[in-house]
Amino acid sequence: MLKIPKKNLIKDFIDDLPSKPGIYKFQDKKYNSIYIGKAKDLKKRVSSYFSPSKSQSEKVKSIIRESNYIDLVITKTEHEALLLEQIRIKEEKPKYNVQFKDDKGYPWIKIETTKEYPSARSFLGKKTKEDIYFGPFPSSYSVKDTLDLIQKTFKLRDCTDSTFKNRSRPCMQYQINKCSAPCVGVIGRDEYLREVEDAKKLLYGGADKLIEKFYEEMDKNSKKEAYERAAMYRDKISSLREVQRSQSIAGFSKERDAITICKNKDDIRIGLTQVRGGWITGHKNFVVKKNKYKEDLISNFIQGHYLNRGADIADIITLEKITNKEALMKSISQVHERKVKILSKISKKDAGLLAISKSNTEFSIKRAARSRRDLSDKFKSLKELLKINTNLFFIDSIDISHHSGQNPIGGVVTYNSSGRVKSECRTYNISSKNSSNDIASTKEVIERRYGNFLIKKKRLPDLLIIDGGPTHLNSVKDKLKELGINQLNVVSISKGVRRKAEYDLIHLIGHKPINLNKDDLSKLLIQEIRDETHRFAILRHRRKSMKRITKSHLDSLPGIGERRKTILLRYFGGIDQIRKASSEDIANVPGIGKSTSDLVYNYFH
Repeated sequence: MLKIPKKNLIKDFIDDLPSKPGIYKFQDKKYNSIYIGKAKDLKKRVSSYFSPSKSQSEKVKSIIRESNYIDLVITKTEHEALLLEQIRIKEEKPKYNVQFKDDKGYPWIKIETTKEYPSARSFLGKKTKEDIYFGPFPSSYSVKDTLDLIQKTFKLRDCTDSTFKNRSRPCMQYQINKCSAPCVGVIGRDEYLREVEDAKKLLYGGADKLIEKFYEEMDKNSKKEAYERAAMYRDKISSLREVQRSQSIAGFSKERDAITICKNKDDIRIGLTQVRGGWITGHKNFVVKKNKYKEDLISNFIQGHYLNRGADIADIITLEKITNKEALMKSISQVHERKVKILSKISKKDAGLLAISKSNTEFSIKRAARSRRDLSDKFKSLKELLKINTNLFFIDSIDISHHSGQNPIGGVVTYNSSGRVKSECRTYNISSKNSSNDIASTKEVIERRYGNFLIKKKRLPDLLIIDGGPTHLNSVKDKLKELGINQLNVVSISKGVRRKAEYDLIHLIGHKPINLNKDDLSKLLIQEIRDETHRFAILRHRRKSMKRITKSHLDSLPGIGERRKTILLRYFGGIDQIRKASSEDIANVPGIGKSTSDLVYNYFH
């Protein structure tokens, strides 16, 4: 996921994008997708959104205005990108995308298996249970190309039933060697149905097995001196080799999880690309923490990721060394109650999938390196602005979140020149006496956090950022002095005119407020840290509020202890689900008897 930079940094941002096919997702500040698109060239397509012109539509302007992030998934072909785009649009329902109710807008290939002599043809409309469908395909052209291959290789008919029944001699398709003329008995029914089965195998992704089979038939007929029939199999092999050269992951017959590792001197990442339902459905990157998984990196990742009953599971492909492969496969299979394989001997199609996974992960590492360089520049700019004479390694930021004084949370986020330091981020429950006072709440957080730092002789941050104006700043400075902390640099940031980001004010002790240039790197850093702290505090506040609501309801349940409350919550997933359940549903929960279920049901009803 890439944060969209300010205008003056867009060029560098665009330069780092891959010139490869894939999908892009514009996301808002809460990481919700608002628009999803596909591209033959991601760099060109995404850059077009940031090239202002008079012809730019209001829709595009709105997308850019509301977007904070861009997420990319690289694919091998534009075809795959289009299909992945539709999957993501259906799942995420972005507000600026046209929503499709079903797949009727995309063509399929239908094989009418109920017919005496099944045909293969393009199909658009409502599917039936009796026939077999392959797709959807991104366009009518891709269907036509595939049907041409089927007819060239297997010579299946594409005529209507009426035409088929009334023919007295072979048609033009037979003359150009694209139909075996079952209508006039040139080919017997049994042999024709074998060709239909082979065509189905191809559409299910079994080209390699078909080629192996055709080689055997070609050799067999050559030995019998049935050279015409041997030549037929030779032509079939040639047709399938041609499609293999152009075919990518699309049409994969098996579900796969492709795992790759990419690294540079500062970063190690594991890439996981998933194939479901015949198509690439997504890619995830996992950052490997320093000093973690020194050995058996992939083995440790697979164990941690898949030995979880809720994990989405498929056969795993990887070229990385796995020392305990057999034990891992056995454990994962037991957990998920199905046989799961970890494959290292892979097909060409699997190799293509691994290449895509690697491309996505390499791009992720490249972007992370760029972000670190940008962040390092921002640190230098901020140090110059604030005239900090010491080193600027660590920055703390504090924000208070509450709703009318209820469930107040103090959030602290720590940054260094590589980004957010998750291990140092904390939340603090604010005492009731300070719950309605942001200044008092901030002082409480400072006393608890840095008082603890002093006791443990832990390194203090080089800079503290708080949300607020001069009053907040002076109060915080006084609190730090009270704790004996006199050397900590402190600034506050407040909303300016019309509460717009471009008018934010930076406050320093003994200086006039600074209204920074909107493209100033130091301002971008302060805003970035302030916004991330605000998001962090709000998220924790919401979780606390929901927990309190849940707890208050459960505590009101008569005659029920903590154990049974926990059992009910885990079983139903929340208070609303418990409220909707019948007495019989509740009684069926292990550990909950009839008398208890009646108490719970009667309480809510």
